[in-house]
Amino acid sequence: RILSIVDPNNSGYTQFDAFLDFMTRENVDSDTAEQVIDSFRILAADKAFILPEELRRELPPDQAEYCIQRMQPYVGPDAPQNALDYMSFSTSLYGESDL
Repeated sequence: RILSIVDPNNSGYTQFDAFLDFMTRENVDSDTAEQVIDSFRILAADKAFILPEELRRELPPDQAEYCIQRMQPYVGPDAPQNALDYMSFSTSLYGESDL
């Protein structure tokens, strides 16, 4: 259902703006860090981290680089090299973190 909305041409790619528009419509209340985390979790295929190449594939170049430059490395037993912590990044956007 989500892909039919954010990728109506079935190209296999989702524009970040379309994804955010979808999330905005789904969550009419004001955004929260948890909603942003959920959005990144979808892009990360339910992993606790996201890779730079996933961000570059899913987001416009300027937005991908913005996130990559500001996300802290993900630390965890399942973390591949270059894994990024989208959870702390998301909470920092809403002043819920010390980042």
